[in-house]
Amino acid sequence: MIAILYLVTVFGKLHHSLKTIKDFMKPVLLFATLLVFISQGIKAQSLAQTRCDNFKQGVNLSNWLEAYWDGNWPEPNTYSKEFLINMKAAGINSVRMPVCFALVTADTAPYRVDTANRVFELIDSVISWTADLHMKLIIDNHHEWNITDGTWRTQLPRLEHLWAVLAQRYSYLDPNQYFFEILNEPNNISNDSLLLMYPPVIDTIRQYAPGQSIIVSPTNWSGGFGYYQYGHLADTNLIYTLHSYDPFNFTHQGLSWVNPPLTSGVPYPGSIYDVILPETWALAIQWRDSLQLPMFLGEFGVGIGADANSRCNWIDTLGKMIDEYHLSAFHWDVTGDFRIFYSGVPTQDSVIPCFKQAMHLYGDTVSGIRNNDDLTGISIYPNPNNGFFTCTNPDNYETMVDIFDNTGRRIYNHTFSSRLLINGTSWAKGFYVVKITAQGASRFNKIVIE
Repeated sequence: MIAILYLVTVFGKLHHSLKTIKDFMKPVLLFATLLVFISQGIKAQSLAQTRCDNFKQGVNLSNWLEAYWDGNWPEPNTYSKEFLINMKAAGINSVRMPVCFALVTADTAPYRVDTANRVFELIDSVISWTADLHMKLIIDNHHEWNITDGTWRTQLPRLEHLWAVLAQRYSYLDPNQYFFEILNEPNNISNDSLLLMYPPVIDTIRQYAPGQSIIVSPTNWSGGFGYYQYGHLADTNLIYTLHSYDPFNFTHQGLSWVNPPLTSGVPYPGSIYDVILPETWALAIQWRDSLQLPMFLGEFGVGIGADANSRCNWIDTLGKMIDEYHLSAFHWDVTGDFRIFYSGVPTQDSVIPCFKQAMHLYGDTVSGIRNNDDLTGISIYPNPNNGFFTCTNPDNYETMVDIFDNTGRRIYNHTFSSRLLINGTSWAKGFYVVKITAQGASRFNKIVIE
């Protein structure tokens, strides 16, 4: 809107200085062209948001086409059209298909992509199944790229060529139903480098699939911390993704493939790591809301190494956050290490009840948002502050305050009823998470010490 008003002003000044119809028409045409360009950008952004919202409930086709460690990769085929029919019956609208394209892309110029590989036949099968079932599908470039701050410039031509091949091969797909994700979980690379690397790849895709909504994410495994001081890209038809496995020490405990292995027996809630989850989400949601950009939860899950009660507590928390922030969400696993069913056959009788409720499966539409109206009167001020700040509770019931630093370590604990003055002047400058607990409910707030 600011740009439009600016153009109107410029146009007005030009109008008074022009003496012929021909001279008058030049800025008129320029003005009209710029208005079309601006309106198309606004429309594209709105379209990307609509497409993002339409993902709704989703699952990943995990441990299949990205499982390069499997000696029979990309076989055995652990997914079928029947599986997707079962997912559709459960209320799943969308699937994300991680593919290890690095294994079929040569690592030297001209970076030949082996489209005769069996993996492409399997991708085409999934495209056909989702078309028949009217499900959304994300084609995700997963694993084995070794893209870091030191290597991205040399890896970029290879990544560009892969996406030139993929975008040309799949240019016929309906952009309202099919989506491209450039790179899964960037790590060991700065956001500054990513913001330089993505545009050439996006431009390459646009040559063959100009209307495609393309999925990107920040560093730090696409987690919430990656969105801290993350910029954004100029292309207006992008969708951003968030991955959430926090706290990692809880969600990945006891899993044999995690290296180094994590200690088992970590509960949820009840460990020093609990605060990491709301902290990472706060950063991502603040980024989304401040820039008004589309975002969805591309991966989340809790492993079977955690006890059953804690798994339910965690998915209950995630479900409430997904509902509160109106996110489409794709669970990572279905019947494997992050399973949401008791058996290997996904049916309504075998779904774990707490996952059914949290993910709104099989017609469960009860909102996961808990009514915390009894905590809304509790205030924390000033924020930001110089280390001195106050908590007040006008209703005078017992309230517990826990404060955690940005590593998840609890540094403060106190119980009060009416008013509590906190002296944090000895703490380092930065952000902290305050957990308020009262009357069986909890609330998290971020504070900043300057």
